[in-house]
Amino acid sequence: MAYINVCGKQIYYEEYGLGKTPTLVYLHGGPGESCLTYTYQAQLLGEHFHIISFDQYGVFRSDAIPEDESINVRSIVEMTEQMRIGLGIKTWIPLGHSFGGMLALLYAHMYPNSIDAVIYDCPLWSALHTARAIAQATLPYFEENKIVEQVALARRIMEEDISPSDAFRSAMSIEWDEKLEDYCHVIDLERYRGYKSKHIPTPVVADDCWNKWFLFREKVFEAEDFYYNYLPYIDDISKPQLLMVGEYDMTCGKMEIEWFREHASNGTTEILPNSAHLSWFEDPERYTNLVKKFVLSCK
Repeated sequence: MAYINVCGKQIYYEEYGLGKTPTLVYLHGGPGESCLTYTYQAQLLGEHFHIISFDQYGVFRSDAIPEDESINVRSIVEMTEQMRIGLGIKTWIPLGHSFGGMLALLYAHMYPNSIDAVIYDCPLWSALHTARAIAQATLPYFEENKIVEQVALARRIMEEDISPSDAFRSAMSIEWDEKLEDYCHVIDLERYRGYKSKHIPTPVVADDCWNKWFLFREKVFEAEDFYYNYLPYIDDISKPQLLMVGEYDMTCGKMEIEWFREHASNGTTEILPNSAHLSWFEDPERYTNLVKKFVLSCK
């Protein structure tokens, strides 16, 4: 647990499996999730590999973003590359979850000589396609239960003329309740709290650290490049690529999975049964073994 100065900002990071190879760098999602909830999985992977896990600039234990400063997807990726250089790591394997999957793909595209491979965990590669995957998953429930306003919202998201930003923000406004969560196999919050209580120690930090994510998230959502479609970049990646998706995940839908299967050279796809968006919590042993198997195959 340490800090590194990256582009004049203090970035919090954790390190596991020091001395082992290769190095994996975990890129958290959210946007604004922090690396805290990945601690247990990082420890498990650290038994086999060198793991770097960090809070992105503006998130939790890293420096806060000033109100008058803007960030975007590209700037986060550029800081990640500067972090690699600062840590003295020659090459590493980006492992990105959700929004971190977008970062991992753009990083692999921008810095092909800095990676040995790349791993995508339930990635958000396209705000538009993620919005449509959410709409497709929820629409049958709304129709069956005659929830008229939500039916109209889901159908609007799937129309051809909608912009990526409007589609994504509309998807974020879908009204969830316990029945819809059960229908879509969203994670069991009580079980998740138990997992965190058992495996994730509560860090001693200043109170304002817990609220940084909100401003970070809003600034990312305001960035034009958050709404780009990054799927075509998959064609450009020559290093091995692993896509891991929970069976019920709504961030990386069927369209994205098929795109990856058709366009990823040296690509491997793994669907984790009975998992949704947090397979590292829902099935940690299987998750660890899949990452381990893939990384060892790249040596």
